[in-house]
Formats: sequence, structure tokens, C-alpha cells
Amino acid sequence: MTDFQIDQYLTRIGAKRPDTLSPQSLMELTRAHLEQVPFEVLQMSEAHTEPSLEPEDLFEKIVVNRRGGYCFELNKLFYLLLRALGFDCYPVGVRVLMGRPEPRAISHRGIVVRFSEEKWYCDVGFGGRGPKGILRLADTGIQTLVFESFRVLREEDGSYVIVYLDGETQTRMLKFRDELWLDVDFALLNGYYAIHSHSPFNKRKILYLCQPEGWISLVGDSFTTFNRGQTTARTVTEEEARTLTATQFGLHIPQWD
Repeated sequence: MTDFQIDQYLTRIGAKRPDTLSPQSLMELTRAHLEQVPFEVLQMSEAHTEPSLEPEDLFEKIVVNRRGGYCFELNKLFYLLLRALGFDCYPVGVRVLMGRPEPRAISHRGIVVRFSEEKWYCDVGFGGRGPKGILRLADTGIQTLVFESFRVLREEDGSYVIVYLDGETQTRMLKFRDELWLDVDFALLNGYYAIHSHSPFNKRKILYLCQPEGWISLVGDSFTTFNRGQTTARTVTEEEARTLTATQFGLHIPQWD
């Protein structure tokens, strides 16, 4: 990624180039990305095409054309930005548990960032109740991010588990090993989730965007707002959904013109 592309990317997310590489600057970049670039699968659910994971195509789609994407797109491009800025980071393959019976197949791309001996989990590509910032992997206490709380547990096999806390309810959400994954590994998963009949991403609209005090989502015909810990939801028509896509998520979809 060239200096010019870095500046374009930072402009896209409304962030400045960090003066120092620290957890604080990483958090600021992550939050900026989450609040400006939506999680969205419209290329698969509406255009029925497989997203390209080539860096130049991702940059064109997300930065130049101001679209969003899903984990294999967003977390790859953000990883490339972090590397270009000098952060010590690498991608990991993540199992999305969401409280379901285990084991679950790996279906998500995350990022681990190192600062000396300290490691943090970073994710700008999760379209649901995932961590809205960064989590310190060595901290087993409660970590709160924009009115939602999480814990990071370490399993006997060395895996990390991110737990979502909702009052007294604890839900095992994400699980991963601290191991570098390669682009070819994610390319295979991308192909599967783009076209397979069991994929949750090619059948209905799924959009998700963070806000300073919460997030909004549009899943099928349900529009949900989470603000300062309070959730409201309502059913919308197809016309309303398209209007919300433009006005609330900032997306222009050419095939809807």
C-alpha cells in the first residue's frame, strides 16, 4: 500500500495517521473504521457474485467506491493498512460460536496485533454482536466496548475464546488459535460462503454499522438500533430497506438504480 493509498484509506474512515503505534492508536483506527465502513454482503445477496480478495480490488471497492464488505474483505484490507502503518500484526482463522454446540468450522477472519509481548484481538469485519474495538488477550477480566462487555478466556488447548456478557448471561462467541493464517486459506472460505447453498450471506440483506454509542443493523426486513445498551427493532418494506441502505449505511448500490 503506497503512502497515497494510505492517505486515501485514512480519509475514507475519517482518521489521521497515528503519531505512535500503540493500543490507543489502534483502538482509534479500529473505531473509525467500524463507524464509517459497514459490514455488508450485498454483492453476494443482490448481485450474486463472489467478492474478490485481491488487494487492488478491495481498495477499489471499499475506499474508492465507498462500499463495505464482510470479514474476508474488511479484515484483509484493514490488516494491509495496519501493516503499511508499521503495526506488528497477522491474520487468524476464527470459529464463530454464538453459543451454539461446538466444535464449529472456521468461518471468520480476525487480526492479532502485537505490542512487545502484549497481544490484542482486532476485528472490523464481524456483522453481529462482536467486539466493537480491540480486546487485550491477556486480560481475563471484563472489557467494555461502547456499552457492550466481553471477556477473553484461554482454553486448555491454548485457544482464545471471546465471551459476550449480557447481564448474567455469558455467551461463548468467538474462538481462535494464536496462529498465522495465509491468504490462500481465506480464499477457499470466501469461495464457499459466496456460492454455497448453506451460506448465510447469499440469501438476504445483512448490513451492520457501528455508531458512537452503539450500532444499527438491517437483516432481511428487520432494522435494529442498539444505543447506549438499549435495543429497538422494527420490520421494514423492501423500499424502506433500500432507503435505509443509502441514508443510514451510506451505500449506493448500482443495480438498484
